[in-house]
Amino acid sequence: MKHLDAKGTNMVRISHDASILPVILGGDIGAYAIGREFHEAYGCKAISLIQEPIGIIKHSRIFEHVRCTTTEPEEICDHVRRIAVRNRDKTVVLITNSEPCIPAVNAAKAQIEGIVSPTPSAEVIAQVSNKNRFNELCRAHGLDTPATELVRLAGNEPIAPSKIAFPLVAKPAYSPEYASFINMGFKKVYFIERQEQLDELWAKLRDAGFAGNFLVQELIGGDDTYMDSVTLYIDSHGKTTMFGGAQVLLEDHAPSMLGNPVAMITQPMDDVWDKCAHMLTSIGYRGFANFDIKRDPATGRRLFLEVNPRIGRNSFYNCAAGANPMAFCVEDLVCGQDVEPVRITNEILYSLVPTRLLRRYVRDPELLARVDRLVSQNRVFDPQRYAADRSLRRMVDVELTENNQYRKFARYYPEPTETSF
Repeated sequence: MKHLDAKGTNMVRISHDASILPVILGGDIGAYAIGREFHEAYGCKAISLIQEPIGIIKHSRIFEHVRCTTTEPEEICDHVRRIAVRNRDKTVVLITNSEPCIPAVNAAKAQIEGIVSPTPSAEVIAQVSNKNRFNELCRAHGLDTPATELVRLAGNEPIAPSKIAFPLVAKPAYSPEYASFINMGFKKVYFIERQEQLDELWAKLRDAGFAGNFLVQELIGGDDTYMDSVTLYIDSHGKTTMFGGAQVLLEDHAPSMLGNPVAMITQPMDDVWDKCAHMLTSIGYRGFANFDIKRDPATGRRLFLEVNPRIGRNSFYNCAAGANPMAFCVEDLVCGQDVEPVRITNEILYSLVPTRLLRRYVRDPELLARVDRLVSQNRVFDPQRYAADRSLRRMVDVELTENNQYRKFARYYPEPTETSF
């Protein structure tokens, strides 16, 4: 087991002759980070397969854009098949960081010969993406979860009042079936202070046609800095080869992006890593996984909120700390190499927001001192700022994106709170 404490991917033996073509189903900052990781490790361009990518991809030198009109499996399979035929000399590595796109990726894996993907199987995803089943798995493997009630919204039977004390949190039990409702203006997570608000939410969801399940959970105190992220890669033989972790400093608070970290400090989490890996390997999980964890400031408990069956929007924090996630994936799936497990212990500051804005929200003096130290040591990393992909037009996009964070936080989260809501 290697403990990575220096910047660089030399801890993973990279096959520089690997002939690959990354196809990324997505076009946001997370997709750009994945493309950058492929380029850093293998010097290859990636294809962004999406209707319209953001400017930093559209004006990038390390991306091509193939336009699709939907992310339905049939259309995506057609596009990927054509891409694979045009590039017979390369192995297509198909990846997404968008949960609604995962069915299309798995359909392509099943239908198109020769492509590879670090996306888990549909059968395994069904177990971990259903948050009620996820809670059961956590409890069986010694991982604590918040007190939870399952609410079934199908039909028109009255819904009983919550037995969980207010204030509480409400969120969909199965994210894929809820994705279209976010586009309709519903939130990813709701902060509920009284029963009347909860009843109103149930009525609105039913009126909009939602017939799935919701979870009502106890509210765990603490602001964004009490959140942790864990990223793992489990290879095709069931061995966990990459262990990454970070303490969140600040999350996005726009309704459709709620809960996505925008600033983090990497740190080791050995005990948590081992428990997470054991839970996933016990159900035959393969590929990338990203856990959301919250520490209870009142008790010190670590509560596991969910696992995303994908690498996560902020995968670059692992790369910045020294372990390029795409190297683990390609060496395993394309090159057939047995990669020695790596635990990332290097400390860096990963941030998508200006440091001046970030400092407003870090209230703990010791944590703020860590931020300032990493800034002074020039150990701050933003996946958008890539020396190999510099152009005036793209850097204008980056500056506009970062400066827009001031407006977003002023509107949605002007001051830090004790609960982050």
